[in-house]
Amino acid sequence: MSSTDSRLKLSAVVVCYEMPRPIENTLRSLLPPYQRDLAVEDYEIILVDNGSRQPLEERLQKLSPNLRYHYLSPNECSANPAVALNFGVRQSRSSVVGLMIDGARLVTPGVLSWGLRLLALAPRALVEVRGWHLGPQIQNESVTSGYDSEEEQKLLAQIRWPEDGYRLWEIAARTPQTRNGYSARTAESNCIFLAREVFDVIGGLDERVTSAGGGWVNLDFFARAVMATGPVFTLLGEGTFHQVHGGAATGLSKTELAAASKNWRAESEALGQKVGPVYDYILAGHLPPECAAWLARHAP
Repeated sequence: MSSTDSRLKLSAVVVCYEMPRPIENTLRSLLPPYQRDLAVEDYEIILVDNGSRQPLEERLQKLSPNLRYHYLSPNECSANPAVALNFGVRQSRSSVVGLMIDGARLVTPGVLSWGLRLLALAPRALVEVRGWHLGPQIQNESVTSGYDSEEEQKLLAQIRWPEDGYRLWEIAARTPQTRNGYSARTAESNCIFLAREVFDVIGGLDERVTSAGGGWVNLDFFARAVMATGPVFTLLGEGTFHQVHGGAATGLSKTELAAASKNWRAESEALGQKVGPVYDYILAGHLPPECAAWLARHAP
């Protein structure tokens, strides 16, 4: 465990694997001036490269002075990204952590400052950020119709990303987290903020999982976290947007995903994991017009 640094407001811990283009986009979305109301010296980004065949090019490793890159070679890593995320948290130096188990997610410009603002109001709270997919449909469906990273780059260019990160809603599809917008609970979040002390009390993410990609490890952690914290804030008007990269779940067809989900469920039940928590949450944040327009278009 690293010693804490009181000057740091946040340690953002991100895990990646074989995704040089998506992780560059993600990192840029986590840095000023794209991220608003924060300076580089206010926080650190801990990027754990979990088993990529080669380390990221040096240019990306040194993209920002607040970026700390850790490369775990294929011989050192685990197929379960929970191990890498827990490792990253142990390297953190702030009393507040932001967790992104999937580094392929772009974030909107107020994610970090709003997460910190809400934890300042309630230090033992959990702040969860809802997730969308880039592209015309949920990516398990769009990739079978030819959607790929080149098409995605065209969409990002079309909205002139990263000039205005809130325009990501113009090219976003709903996911299980957002099929009802913000009007219902979710079973997981791919961007979570909480006190480092609370993370330690929870015990981190479950490293016993052996499924590639971690199976339902993120769902289990989310369930344990919402039961151990209070209140739970759902961040209104901010989001994460998944980039296509052939991921452990999003790279599968609907048939393949159904078969994999059956195996993940069986493993989760065998380990006694907690999934699908019942909890109350508080919507907090703001409502950019791009988000409001997306919600109007996809109203139930």
